[in-house]
Amino acid sequence: MTIFELLPSLKAACRPRFDPAVWPPSTCYHLGRIMLDGVAVEDHADCYGTPSVLDGVLVTRVRSVIAGVVRIDGDCARPVDAEIASRHSVAPREFFALGDTKIELPSDVRAGDVLAVIPKT
Repeated sequence: MTIFELLPSLKAACRPRFDPAVWPPSTCYHLGRIMLDGVAVEDHADCYGTPSVLDGVLVTRVRSVIAGVVRIDGDCARPVDAEIASRHSVAPREFFALGDTKIELPSDVRAGDVLAVIPKT
């Protein structure tokens, strides 16, 4: 449970985690987990493996992070947005190369993390 869930009045002070113009309408954040259509993204990754697709979102694992380049086990040449789904990071955000695009992720992204990636349609 996060401080924002304990004190809902603080939610206005934090950066919104999901841009409603980019993420599917079924996306929510519940008890520290990203949910898509009522399914936790990390549970989907555990059951169906990675890469896989859940509600139009690519579910993948980070293979390596080297010199600002994030390599994943899926193929997503032009991601629009991405978020760590396997844990809640409070690290400052910075830009990483993911595919052919720079994408903003928490600075502590590491190998083994499950990512939810919005591919360009």
